[in-house]
Amino acid sequence: MYRVAICEDEPVFAEEHERLCRSALDRLDIEHQIFRYENAARLLRDFSEGRRYDLFLLDILMDETDGVELAARIREQDAAAAIIFITSTPGYALRGYDVGALHYLMKPLDGGALERLIASDRQRRFRSPRFVFKSGRQSLNIPMDEIVCLETVGKRVAITLLGETLDCPGGLLELLKGRRQLVRCHKSFAVNMRNIRELTRTEALAVNGRTIPVSRTYFKDVQKAFLRQMGEPG
Repeated sequence: MYRVAICEDEPVFAEEHERLCRSALDRLDIEHQIFRYENAARLLRDFSEGRRYDLFLLDILMDETDGVELAARIREQDAAAAIIFITSTPGYALRGYDVGALHYLMKPLDGGALERLIASDRQRRFRSPRFVFKSGRQSLNIPMDEIVCLETVGKRVAITLLGETLDCPGGLLELLKGRRQLVRCHKSFAVNMRNIRELTRTEALAVNGRTIPVSRTYFKDVQKAFLRQMGEPG
């Protein structure tokens, strides 16, 4: 599922951007959800409560918080999502480099250009690491970025995703082999650092609101991984 957030305070433009985005996603045959916001505050509220997006289409000039300031807030918690700025003033585009914007597009929006950018971003995400394991008689293949944490439950492992929890036979150590994005934080838990937004000495807070214990034994390793994920020196 490819999730898009559009933040545009002018209804006419917002409707047009959603129409062009939906049309592009339909032509690319990408299963999707589009969320439309009229201001930054509402988008940030949903984002802080754990809703994840693959792509942000942000108007640069808005009445309260402009698109670049909004993008900076987003980057504090998500370094991987694609951001496209939409502007009527070319001079503002240079500010996008500070927040790692994928591109900027001028109003009125060019549907063909938007489609090419979405296709490129989707291809990049398709190549991202995936987690393959067996659950009962099924072999499941899920994007690594969907995983929040792994938890030992008896002789099995519960894998918490952003939207559901799956049950997997086997042990925690076995599932962690070769998967650097997953970091052990407790004798019974491992976390996906991409989906951790806060860290203390005793717990990690995930983007979906779940609190995961962090033991003294593993705290330094988790802290280093967290700082790397945030782009800060370890």
